[in-house]
Amino acid sequence: MYAKVITKVRETTATHSRVVAAISLPLILTATGVMFAVHALVVGHDHVFGTTRDVPWGLLITPYAFFACLATGLSILSALGQVFSISALKPLVPQTTFLAIIAMAAALFAIGLEVESPWRVGIYGILSPNPLSNIWWKSTLYTLFLLLMCINYALLLIGKERMARWLGLAALIAIGIGNLNLKADIALLGARSFWAENYMPLFFLTVSVLISCAAFVLLRWISTRLSRDDTPQTPSASNSAIYGIFMVSVIVLGGFVAMKIVNGFSPVIATNPEAMNLLIRGDYAINFWLGEVALGVIIPIILLLLSKAGSRSGPFALAGLSAMTGVFITFYDIIVVGQLIPHYSAYGLLDYPVLYSYQPTVHEFMIATSTFALFLSMYILGEQIFRNGRTG
Repeated sequence: MYAKVITKVRETTATHSRVVAAISLPLILTATGVMFAVHALVVGHDHVFGTTRDVPWGLLITPYAFFACLATGLSILSALGQVFSISALKPLVPQTTFLAIIAMAAALFAIGLEVESPWRVGIYGILSPNPLSNIWWKSTLYTLFLLLMCINYALLLIGKERMARWLGLAALIAIGIGNLNLKADIALLGARSFWAENYMPLFFLTVSVLISCAAFVLLRWISTRLSRDDTPQTPSASNSAIYGIFMVSVIVLGGFVAMKIVNGFSPVIATNPEAMNLLIRGDYAINFWLGEVALGVIIPIILLLLSKAGSRSGPFALAGLSAMTGVFITFYDIIVVGQLIPHYSAYGLLDYPVLYSYQPTVHEFMIATSTFALFLSMYILGEQIFRNGRTG
């Protein structure tokens, strides 16, 4: 009996040591990114960011869009089990709800560090709201979503599932509208022609569901490695459901990628031939073929097949990592490439640049990295605090 107690204490101590080691680096990276952001506020964004009047949005918009879509996808997975009572996904509701909360927190963190005067967002967003502004609606809806999901999760923890269900539905509606508004946001910029395709709302919803499945399986694998517990943390039916949704989403994304390829090689049918040519055959071709095609579609499909319907956690988690990386590169290309085409390039003006230029700076890299570090830190910490809320 004494030996069993000693063994249990040693296992618990070892687990806590692994958790402390795992969370230390993300916390350090988060703090470092915040320091870079504060420095940018002090000296001015125009001195330390690579953005200009011609290319006003850069790398830092990418994690914002990425985590906003991740929160959307996770809220959809949560609602499928909580609101629509799909039995295979019901056990995952507490986990997906918590992940949706920290994903949206990371998104707001990213955009807060990107804005040059972040304190004005809260002040003037309340004191002088502009209902005609897409960005005002986006900020309001995402903040409302975060509030609703926090209350939803609190109700789940105390067993008020019926009341939580209505909060989950309201949160799904709020973030669904916000996600569909992404296209309208970029329409404000010179990149508007790159976002002109009518399929973009469906594209964003597909990508949201895809990266939510990818993040879920990857984070489950990380949690298993930290706890050194080989017992499956996700019920087999739930695991199969996530696998099926993951695979279908990757295949649909492959269809969107194929449409880009056709537009890139057939400029006659493209609404944005210059940007598509730059992406498919120009300076961003490596991003497209290696990031969007290989990491975003081909490699995840191969790894999903190797995972044997999700029963092999290693390939399953690698598929999630590959898909998330590919989608992040996709968002970066969507945000940046369209802005590189000069506004009046079609008129053949003298002394007018053929392309604008943009190169992310160290400040932007560190702030973007801190967003992912914050998300990972919140996940590891949440796993320890809310472990009783997990199922499986």
